Parts: sequence; structure tokens; C-alpha cells
Amino acid sequence: MIAVIAISVMTGLTGCGNGGGSSTSEDIAAEAPVTEPEPTETDPADTEYAGTAMELLINTIKNANDALGEENALPVLMVDAITADNSPAMLGLLADDFTSYIQYAAVAIHETDDVAFQAAVLRCKNAGDTAMIEELIQENFDPGKWVYVFPDRALTSVARPYILLAVGSAAETDAVAAAFRGLVSGTPGTTVFYGGETGG
Repeated sequence: MIAVIAISVMTGLTGCGNGGGSSTSEDIAAEAPVTEPEPTETDPADTEYAGTAMELLINTIKNANDALGEENALPVLMVDAITADNSPAMLGLLADDFTSYIQYAAVAIHETDDVAFQAAVLRCKNAGDTAMIEELIQENFDPGKWVYVFPDRALTSVARPYILLAVGSAAETDAVAAAFRGLVSGTPGTTVFYGGETGG
């Protein structure tokens, strides 16, 4: 079960607070679990992000919100680690695949029936497995998991060993993907696999 982050952090991310103050990535990180195992990859990576996968997600959300502005901020209610147990629901990855190939994954999500939004960052154990994991997510992620509302689109972006999954409106997913690309080195490819021009 995804843990609910502190109210002050939540309002900072969603832009709905009364005080108008904004949370920094350090505020968010203080509330979110960031303990991650050391990398074990043997394949050379395309990017060497200086922080953890959780920090990469938090900073991606922060930068996307900076670009979107307070009135259009991402509807994030919860930020937490993804586990083998909730990986099928969060990513479409079977628990065995998650355990075998994923070093760590984190998710930011709005988990209600009226908003379909999710952003996740995964770090593969081996950079060489990144394309395979991206393909599994594209084939098996369920955009109908919110039941009463569907996202406009879902996309993945890759900077090995990292994979970004962004699900929501076109503006939200574009902002998340752009923020991710701005934080990682190289030129990550982005693939819309649900909605958009590819259909859904």
C-alpha cells in the first residue's frame, strides 16, 4: 500500500495549499523513503544521475510543476517506493520480473476515481535490461486501473538504467517527460504507448 505523504508536502506538490508556500525537493525527500540498495549493474549506463531513483522522481515532479505553474500543478497525492507486491498494479511488471531486474522503483500517484495520474522512475539492476523492461511495461501496464476515469496517454522515456513511466493528460505527461530529460544525461527516447497518436 502506498503511504500518504505529509499534508504540507502534498499541498506543495499539488499547488492547493492556503499558505501558498511551495515545498522544495528536500522537503519532499524528507517525507519519502529513499533507502535504496547500491547499484549492481554490469552493463555501462547511458546516464549517471547523481542521486537515487527516488530523488530523480521527486526532482522530476518538482521541475515539471515549475514548468506547468501552480494552477496546473501535477495532481500528486502520494509518493512511495514500488515493491514486488504492488509492481503488477503500478507498472504491469510481474513480481518475479520486478525482483529479478529492478534495483529500485518509486511512484508518484493520484489514486482516486476522478483523476488518472501517475509518474514512476525505475532503476534497472543491469542497464542492458532496460529495453526489455520498458517493453514489458508498455505491453502490460493497465491504463484502466482507475476504473471510472482513463488517462489521455501513457509514455515511457529511457536513460539507461532508468525508465520513466508517465500517465495522465497530454500536458502532464509532456511536462514530466521534459523534466526527466532535463535531469538525466544523454538524449532519452520517449515513446507514447497509450493514447495520443498511437490510440488507446
